[in-house]
Amino acid sequence: MKIVLVWAWGTGMSGVAWILNDLWYTNIVCIDANQSELTDKLKAKWLHVIIGHGKYKVQLGDVIIYSEATAECEEVLEARKIMKANRKVMVILNYFQFLGEISKYFTTIGFAGTNGKSSSTALAIHTAKKLLPNFGLGILWALVPGFNTQSYVINSKAKKDIRNIFDYVFTGKALEYKNIKKRSFFVEACEYKRHFLYLDLDYAMITSLELDHTDYYKDMKDYLSAYETLLTKVRHKVLIPKWLRLKSKNVQEVSIKIIPFNHIRGKHNDVNGSLILELMTKLCKEPKTKILSTMKTFGWLRRRMEFLKTNKNGAKIFTDYGHMASSIEFGYMALKHKFPGKKLFVIFQPHQINRIVLWRKDFVKTLNKYDTILIYDIYAARENIKDFITHHAFLKDMKIKTLEDLWTQFASACGGKYTTNFSVITKEIQKAEKDTVMVVYSAGDIDYKLRKFLGK
Repeated sequence: MKIVLVWAWGTGMSGVAWILNDLWYTNIVCIDANQSELTDKLKAKWLHVIIGHGKYKVQLGDVIIYSEATAECEEVLEARKIMKANRKVMVILNYFQFLGEISKYFTTIGFAGTNGKSSSTALAIHTAKKLLPNFGLGILWALVPGFNTQSYVINSKAKKDIRNIFDYVFTGKALEYKNIKKRSFFVEACEYKRHFLYLDLDYAMITSLELDHTDYYKDMKDYLSAYETLLTKVRHKVLIPKWLRLKSKNVQEVSIKIIPFNHIRGKHNDVNGSLILELMTKLCKEPKTKILSTMKTFGWLRRRMEFLKTNKNGAKIFTDYGHMASSIEFGYMALKHKFPGKKLFVIFQPHQINRIVLWRKDFVKTLNKYDTILIYDIYAARENIKDFITHHAFLKDMKIKTLEDLWTQFASACGGKYTTNFSVITKEIQKAEKDTVMVVYSAGDIDYKLRKFLGK
């Protein structure tokens, strides 16, 4: 029996590979269509990596865990075909279903919200692993330097218990009764396609609510309905900031306090910190003063207002995963507070054309606050751009016929320029002066290009 991980380059799936490796599994097969930095790292740890679909022959009894982006790939289709032909059950789970299965056997805490999921999950894991004796496992969708630049943490003393749970999920091997709900599991809970509803949650916190993933959700009412369903599934408490005004008997509104983090910039992190402080008082017996002092030792996340380098002139360069107008607004306020008097230069790679068209006014308003604005070529995940340009009424009304038209007009409205040429960005980075702070916002591929250019 092999454990086959399909689309291994993603932060989530590669994290599963590392977790299984840490739990002493030696029968892991990682498959991806393309070679990448993460597949190279998996190979370096002696994991079996296959580049290209259709090269691995799925066997009856294999465990298949796949990214939803590869639901129709050869390995998944073949596994379903073998299961049907042999009339025997095989474990075939997408990433979120896998998290849902293991969550049943832990005391599971989910971190949800439009913004702040990864940051909150990381901060909570950092705090819990130091203060909770029953801490077991933590998983998020970002790499954290303090977690050995991984997207997860395993309590080394709990590995045997966690391995027992995983074995049960994969093979049905006897699950020791003492291990059920013995350990805590901290997990980032993604709302896209209602994925967080797979999780079996004992506690949850919701940081913010703002319509997103409009390729799936029809409107704000539809978006809120996902969270309202989530509330009904949480066994104990759901913590929210007061202004969210979600109503349910298990909801607890939390007052937001100023938390003087050593490394985290931005008032929005007071929201994350206040919710986690309240959560930890429910989960551990330590006084609030100790919880707070532990939280304050947390460092930072990769691609969350991450400082990369100072150029030869003294200009500071940051990178951030922000791809919503509100995220860019948070970043602006954080940088303005941290670097008063400095000029702010923003480079923005849009993520999904639908998001930009729907929230165009908000993006324009926020980006206009920066002193210099450069819009880079879109990272169009999960979209058919040609169909969008052809059929969207808003673009027809604006007489936009090409992507060049769309982004040129968008950049002009923001008070900036548009480019598809990465060398334009590198030249701007090189010539930026000491009085400038540069920040690159992207959920796409420009971050990887930027790191290569800067030697990071």
